[in-house]
Amino acid sequence: MAKSFSFGGFASGEIFQLGYVVPDVDAAMKFYAEQLGVGPFSCSRGFRAPDGWYRGKTDMPELTLAQAYTGHVVVELIQQHDDTPSVYKEFIDRCGYGLHHYGITVATEDYDRTLEFYYSRGFVDVFTDNLPGGTRIRYIGPKSVGDIEKTRAEAGAGYFECVEVLENQEKMFSRLCEAHRLWDGKTVILAP
Repeated sequence: MAKSFSFGGFASGEIFQLGYVVPDVDAAMKFYAEQLGVGPFSCSRGFRAPDGWYRGKTDMPELTLAQAYTGHVVVELIQQHDDTPSVYKEFIDRCGYGLHHYGITVATEDYDRTLEFYYSRGFVDVFTDNLPGGTRIRYIGPKSVGDIEKTRAEAGAGYFECVEVLENQEKMFSRLCEAHRLWDGKTVILAP
């Protein structure tokens, strides 16, 4: 039986997040909150992947990342603030803004097996990082940047983000889930 997580009732290997690249994260958060009932958002500004690796490069872009629940699904909004080559920039350059990736919950004991599942189907690591606290993330996608449009056409998004759910990630997503449950429907950004 797959391990289940406390946030949203997800099991290891399930899609729990929809990640969108947007040109203006503040405008997007406001729209999602007011028009779509997504919120409140946890927002991280000036983020650079601490151990980031993108297609052989380690220079990381400056990002703003915002996450909030809608029902039992996390919506992640990502704005890149510079022209550094990245998994976000390559998608924007090929496909424009919109649905970038599906986030998949992965228990530690399932992590290597989940990656092998995607590798055996011809996908590769496009971006990797180890977050503070030890959480491993991997954006799995096509080998060639030129194949992003094909993957997007077939899957609806360009990438799959495998998120290892350690205790700190589980607490963070549980906090966001509870914030949405108690949300006043007006507050756009959670207080830190």
